[in-house]
Amino acid sequence: MLQLLLTEYEPTYTYVYTSSHKVSWEDYKFYLPMAILCFVMAAWMLYSKAYKYTLLKKACTYPLEARIFAVDYKHGGRGGRFWNVTYEFFYNETRHIAGNDIWEQTGRIHRPREGEVVSIFINPLNPNEYYDFVANSGRTRGFIFGFFFVALGILMFFMPMLAY
Repeated sequence: MLQLLLTEYEPTYTYVYTSSHKVSWEDYKFYLPMAILCFVMAAWMLYSKAYKYTLLKKACTYPLEARIFAVDYKHGGRGGRFWNVTYEFFYNETRHIAGNDIWEQTGRIHRPREGEVVSIFINPLNPNEYYDFVANSGRTRGFIFGFFFVALGILMFFMPMLAY
């Protein structure tokens, strides 16, 4: 009986595959330029959106109520509509009309209407600089997309090593 058990038993082997492939320039022909492009996009998103608006938020510390003076709409690619807001407000008994170059896509957050009163923060040293909810959404989106492109760039850089 002992002999019968020994003859019916077949040992199983686990093979561990180790690659001796060295990563060369041929493996990086596609992935390295894509990784560089992702890092450039990340730097642009983090600077132009997140960093610029963070500096604007730090400079604009004086809260006040402003009336929406004008709302400009334009059509973007693929049927999207974008808007830009110009505000009218009084600071130090002086009427200011201030606008910026921030265009927000419609549909995700509240669409502004002319004559509506909203809260903004202005720079006390330069009242024409302001920080509003449009800049805040652009700042958040800049951080999200910036870190997304950083992660994608890291993945593209290490992709040839992960493939083998």
